[in-house]
Amino acid sequence: MDGVQSSAAIRVAEFPERLLPLRERLLANLVMIGQTPAPTGDEAQRVQLMLDRFDEARLPEVEVDEFGNAVGTLPGTRGDRTIAVVAHLDSIFPATVDHNVRVERETIVGPGVGDNAVGAAVVSMLPTILESLGIRLAANLVLLGSTRSMGRGNHEGIRLHLDKSARQLDFGIVVEGMQLGRLNYFSIGALRGDIVCDVPAERAGAFGAESALVAMNQISNGIMAIGVPNQPATRIRLGKIRAGVGYDTNPDHAVLGIEVISNSDEILARIRQDIEDVVAEMSAHHAVEARTDFFFSRPAVGIPFSHPLVRAVVNVMRELDIEPDQTHEPSELAEFISREIPAVTLGVTRGLRGLNQPDHVMIEPILKGVAQLLGVILAIDEGACDVD
Repeated sequence: MDGVQSSAAIRVAEFPERLLPLRERLLANLVMIGQTPAPTGDEAQRVQLMLDRFDEARLPEVEVDEFGNAVGTLPGTRGDRTIAVVAHLDSIFPATVDHNVRVERETIVGPGVGDNAVGAAVVSMLPTILESLGIRLAANLVLLGSTRSMGRGNHEGIRLHLDKSARQLDFGIVVEGMQLGRLNYFSIGALRGDIVCDVPAERAGAFGAESALVAMNQISNGIMAIGVPNQPATRIRLGKIRAGVGYDTNPDHAVLGIEVISNSDEILARIRQDIEDVVAEMSAHHAVEARTDFFFSRPAVGIPFSHPLVRAVVNVMRELDIEPDQTHEPSELAEFISREIPAVTLGVTRGLRGLNQPDHVMIEPILKGVAQLLGVILAIDEGACDVD
């Protein structure tokens, strides 16, 4: 077929150099997306930016689905299989945060640039990138900018899209901004929520009543006393606490953020019940009103390392001199694998999320990260990732 190239005809190691003409355009798209606020549940502006890129690439199927996700479809020359590539559009930063993005000599700096402005920028430009390289895929390519992914969104956008999709998806690739070399093919089970403690006004100062902060301290001690096995690997994290307004006032409201991760869904369920028991007991002992609010859950699912998709990713990384990193980080991977769609999560570049410094990503590795994504797509397209 005229104009069609496959991975057999192209060396993946050549991609970074061949992508150089698109570098500035890709960075400009990254900056534009990064400067557009998109707190979870309010991603419409970023959705439109992604749709604009799809329209510029003349995709024949471009839409906002009924769940608010940006969807673009590039039909394949055969269309006998479909590859889904997704990047979440939402950010942990509220719209009130200054979203100015700076391009420096080696880095791009701004809130949420690595999570996930980079991933969204790459996915939105994939049709343009493929066209510039003269690549036409045999498989259909479905590109998704997913909404309501983070925090209380609980992956709702991608979950509902997959549940309602009329098109069968054969493979999935989740694109995250960081870190280059990231290779997730197994999703650790996770449970996240808040424990909320209030002291009713009528109980304040009553015998046995404690301040919300003191009661929450007892709750946290009880939670950390819960038995956690070493195998399967399991951990309870107390991630954040909010309480009080001043030094001279007993707080009447406190919130503790908690996460439980495990390779066993059964253990997650057991620990959840144990936490609820601790909260109920401490609520009674300290004359406060305490409750659990679990808003995020993810099953422990994965594909084996021996799966051809994982082996193909490793081969692509090897050709690009990328060191695989199998450290577990949250992503939308579980939504694919729990539906028996083989999938991996890949990172595009290196960088840091802001703790004591602003979020930033490195510019130089981005084209290698894009080349990695293209290499995996081509491997899937030629059938190298099919299970015999």
